[in-house]
Amino acid sequence: MSANGPYPELAALQERISELSHLKQNLVMTYAILGGLEHGVERTAADLAELMGMPAPHFSRARRELETEGWLDYTRREGQVKFFRLGERATGRRVVVSLHSRPTV
Repeated sequence: MSANGPYPELAALQERISELSHLKQNLVMTYAILGGLEHGVERTAADLAELMGMPAPHFSRARRELETEGWLDYTRREGQVKFFRLGERATGRRVVVSLHSRPTV
């Protein structure tokens, strides 16, 4: 996909994630498709793992690693369920204050 094509941000994301394993590339692209560059994905790990056709433990491990590496950012928690969005490494944009550390009013 060319950077001059209809989705230059997607082409840039594909270039940035090319160093990752196929599993991690697919996981990052799933977050990109479902949440875009701006929004979190409001689906459970089990739902996303099923959507991707993989066992939930494999999905959760890969997602944890991607969070540690800066590809995904934790946005919030609802009970035991954690939600994420694309991180700085994926978007190429610097996040000044991460979402989960901002005080709520």
